[in-house]
This record gives sequence, structure tokens and C-alpha cells, in this order.
Amino acid sequence: MEITWLGWSSFKVKTSGKTIYFDPVTDSDEPADLVLISHGHSDHTNKEVLLKIRKPGTVVLTSMQNHLAVKGNGLNPGDSYLLDTIRVTAVHAYNLVRGSKPGSPFHPKGFGLGWIVESEGKKIYHLGDTELIPEMKDITGIEIMLVPVSGYYVMDIDEAVKAVKLIRPKRVIPMHYGVIDTTGNDPAHYELHADPQEFAEKLKGIAEVRILNKGESLSL
Repeated sequence: MEITWLGWSSFKVKTSGKTIYFDPVTDSDEPADLVLISHGHSDHTNKEVLLKIRKPGTVVLTSMQNHLAVKGNGLNPGDSYLLDTIRVTAVHAYNLVRGSKPGSPFHPKGFGLGWIVESEGKKIYHLGDTELIPEMKDITGIEIMLVPVSGYYVMDIDEAVKAVKLIRPKRVIPMHYGVIDTTGNDPAHYELHADPQEFAEKLKGIAEVRILNKGESLSL
């Protein structure tokens, strides 16, 4: 299994003879067997990039609110999808306190998803855009956890540390920080600051934190 960080919340995973993308928004020419899109915001959904990696037979899974926009299959939290030997389960991802104003969360409950992918006897958990939420207490057996840490629209470093301590994965990769500059008709341009080294320091002795550079891979 090989996991490559493409920047922001985007990853490419090669496993069981398949190529999987999470939230692809930066250019990639390698065709996808499976695409998992957490929600419809432009820093997670890019139709032009999706068109480049989509091929006949590519399976696209996303939230119910986003499936028509990307011509994919909509899932609710708790739904599963089986692609050969790879099982994908949609889980909750939402804001509790962060929003444009009180009562208007950036990601309301039901708007987006996180993903658990099971392959080769391992589980990858991509949290999507979320804060530390009650449903996380039921998630177990995670090998790799892909965790947002910027604190803008999503959990900050301290919340992310609490999430890791709750779920107890073997390895953690921080995401949703740095610069996102996507292409397309509705481009996203953000620069969100977070120190991944601070995140790693706070998890010493609890989980192995792998800080990847854009385009860098972790092999398992």
C-alpha cells in the first residue's frame, strides 16, 4: 500500500491493484479506479481534475448533497461500498462550533463525509472537513489516520491530538494546512497556517506522525 499526499486534503492511494483518490483538486494524470470526495466545497471538489482522472468504470463516491454535481454515487454516514476487495465506509464529518455565524456551521451535519477504506488488512481513515465529533468514539482499528489540523473550518492541532488519542491509530498524517491553489471554473485559493511539527511533538509516544511534503509517499 502506498499513500501519496497531493497537498491540502488530497491523497492518492495505491492498494490491491487499484488507484484511489481522496478529494482530488490538484492536477494528476494517473487514472482513478475509485474517487472519494468528502463534500462539495471547491477546495475538495474540482470537476476539471475529476474529468482528467476519470476513466470508463471509475467509481466516484461522495455525499448525498454533492453526488449530482460530480455525477457520482451519493452515500450517507454508515453506508458502505465494496469495490473488489476494497471496502469503503462513509462516516460523519461536520462542525460543532466553527461557522460564518452562530447557528451557521461551515459544514453542517449531513453535508459532508469522512471515509474509512479497508484494504490489504489495513484501515485508512480520512476525516474530511470536521471537528472532534461524538461519532469518532466508535471508530477503531485504524492503521492510518489522515487528520486536518489548521483550525480554519476544521479541527485545530489540539483537537486533532484529542481525536488521535481517542481513536488510537498506528500512524497519522496531518492535512488541510499550507497552500491550496486549485484550477477550474470555481478555483479555491487559501493559505492556512499550522505547524505539523507541533502536532507531531504533542503525539510523541502515542502515534507515529508522518509529515509528508507535497508529492511524497508513505509505503506500508
